[in-house]
Amino acid sequence: MGKLGLVCLAVAFAFAGCGKHHGGGDDDVDGGGGIEGLQKIVVTPADQTLTVDGTTPATASYTAMGEFLDGHVADITSLVGFELGDGSLGNFTGATLTTVKDHGGHANVVASAGAISGSTSLTLLMRTTLNDPGSTGLPADPGGIFTAGPPDQNRAPQLVYPNDNVVVPPNLGKLEFHFKPGSSNTLFELSFASSVLDVKVYLRCTTPLNGGCIYLPDPVLYGWIANSSRGTEKVTWSLRATDDAGTGVGRSAQMHVGFALADVSGGIYYWTTTTESIMRYDFAGTDAAATKLIDASFNGNCIGCHALSRDGTKLVAEVNGQNDGRTALIDIATLTAKNGALGSTPKTMFESWNPDGSQYVAVYGDNGATNYDLMLINGNDGTLAGTIPVGGTATNPTDHPDWSADGQRIAFVRVGIKGTMQRMNNGGIFTVAQSGATWTAPTPLVPAENLKNHYYPAFAPDGRLLVYDESTCTSGNNSGDECNADTNPTATLFAIDSVAGGSPVALANANAGGVLDGANTALTNSFPKWNPFIAPATAAGGHIAWITFSSKRAYGLRSGTPDNGTLLWMAAVDLDAPAGTDPSSVAFALPFQDYATSNHIAQWTTKVVPIQ
Repeated sequence: MGKLGLVCLAVAFAFAGCGKHHGGGDDDVDGGGGIEGLQKIVVTPADQTLTVDGTTPATASYTAMGEFLDGHVADITSLVGFELGDGSLGNFTGATLTTVKDHGGHANVVASAGAISGSTSLTLLMRTTLNDPGSTGLPADPGGIFTAGPPDQNRAPQLVYPNDNVVVPPNLGKLEFHFKPGSSNTLFELSFASSVLDVKVYLRCTTPLNGGCIYLPDPVLYGWIANSSRGTEKVTWSLRATDDAGTGVGRSAQMHVGFALADVSGGIYYWTTTTESIMRYDFAGTDAAATKLIDASFNGNCIGCHALSRDGTKLVAEVNGQNDGRTALIDIATLTAKNGALGSTPKTMFESWNPDGSQYVAVYGDNGATNYDLMLINGNDGTLAGTIPVGGTATNPTDHPDWSADGQRIAFVRVGIKGTMQRMNNGGIFTVAQSGATWTAPTPLVPAENLKNHYYPAFAPDGRLLVYDESTCTSGNNSGDECNADTNPTATLFAIDSVAGGSPVALANANAGGVLDGANTALTNSFPKWNPFIAPATAAGGHIAWITFSSKRAYGLRSGTPDNGTLLWMAAVDLDAPAGTDPSSVAFALPFQDYATSNHIAQWTTKVVPIQ
């Protein structure tokens, strides 16, 4: 028997339990790989690209060649186990890979024998061309028309929304693409491209609005794009445009959209002006739009300025707006008041819950106020449980509390010039920390500043980064209405390390308007609140969280809504960003809200509690 035959026989004995196995002792000479003498595995074909089109999976057979200590090489394909580094892209049967058919991606093909493994890269390319089912009368070969005519930049369409370099959750679902069609164009080719995507959609302007067109990918197409791009490179999207005769072809500029690695979960609760209701939406659910939770029919009162317990079981909200202070403490499952009659004592205006929902911290400085510090309220009956003295007075009351997710700190505003709790001026931001059964003296974090107002502090879920609003008193008066913390034109989001302090950093990306905002910076970026979860940034590491806020910026072509279009926006924030740098990404409009109203105060819970 030749040398190769002896090696193969040794291999057979090793797998049958008669030879040396990896982990069998210090005298093993098999390299710890489970195959006697094996020291390296080479997988072929190397670095290949497979293509899927949404209908048919791709298949490929792999070979594993073993390199042994004595220098010889043998085919060990039948003796190793194959697996795909990213199991979402497919699976192996023996040495044959069958991919998924509905998204692309990158992965390693790994062949292993005990502790010895070898790998090669695989690119799964999602390549397909399709006609938009909502576009009627498309030519038989729309792609061919774009090759018929010469380039004509007078026909170039303009991309409008989403804004360039936005990052969205993969489960956002309804991500609209807005564009202006260009001159005399009737036929469009929308492209989505990356190293794992080559998707083209032919369409008409099926949803014209304000001189442009809105295209909403169906759930299948959206899934192809989002799932191919989770936590990896951004997708380039662009348009070509022509008429049905292909007279000339205009090409747009390019924009880019990224998709986070992980889905967003949790419930979001916000107040809307049209019906004066609190609406809610479950990111882990399947509803396309938000649903009404509570409106003015709740005991005949207008419910607003709400705060939810982290687990979503309780809500506290004001029942008659400013200068009143009455609150309703509501059990979400039954939609009943836990504090009986709504004239609870003490009066409160803004609230924030501790992690377990046993207490909330509240403030009040309007008519009838007697306690201007931080009040700790029993989360089960709305009674006063204690006070944290922070130096609040009738002239300079305490406002806008926020309790950190770890329960150890509370941020708040010390009002510089009193108006009402909703409309106040010249605020500075302070924090207190829990020390055993007591709380520390307040520490200034963002001091009051001439012709500025600092307000609405909000701890990120890591308990370290804190985001807040800053308004500028452009009138030159510290008590100006334009800087009174109530939907101010210059309201701008800033971030600061709430532990180390330092210089605040403007969230320039999240603050920025879109294409149709032009030079307008009066965007009212107000009332930031955080999704409660920390998520992985990419498969390679890092952490992000999501922040929501209200803004009057243009939602692409959907402008001119009532109340100047104050809508809810959301942005990714890099929790590992270097100090002194902008950690935010470009913002996007939340697609489940009613665009024909005005929406505010997006509060988050870890889950949505069903109503009994």
